[in-house]
Amino acid sequence: MNEDMIDFIIKLGVIGLVLAVGNFLLGVYIPSAVTPVWPWLLIFFCLTNSFLFWLFNRAKQKKLSSFTNYFMIATFSKLIAYLAVILVYVLFNRGDAVPFILTFFVYYIVFTAFEVITIAKQKLG
Repeated sequence: MNEDMIDFIIKLGVIGLVLAVGNFLLGVYIPSAVTPVWPWLLIFFCLTNSFLFWLFNRAKQKKLSSFTNYFMIATFSKLIAYLAVILVYVLFNRGDAVPFILTFFVYYIVFTAFEVITIAKQKLG
C-alpha cells in the first residue's frame, strides 16, 4: 500500500469518526431524525470511497485525458449505484425514507467533497 492510500484511509477514518459521533449525538437528542442503518451507511461510504480512491491511484499513472475519462465514468457509475441503493431501501422501508435520504445526502456530500479535494491535490500537486 502506498503512502497516498495510507494517508487517505487515515483521513477517511477521521471523517467517519466525526460523522459517527455526530449521528450518535443527533440520535440521542432527536431520535426520529436518525435512520437506524446509519452505521451501515457509514461503512458503505468508507468502503466505496476507499475502493474508488485505490482505482484512481492506479489510473493516475496514465495520461491526464485517460484519467479524466476514468474519473467521469467512475463518478457516473457511483451516482447510479447510489441511486439504486436509495431506491431499494426506500421501496422496502417507507417509514424510514426521510431520515435515510437525509443521512445518505449528508454522507454523499461530505465523502464526495473529501474525495474530489484529495484527488485534485494529488493531480495538481
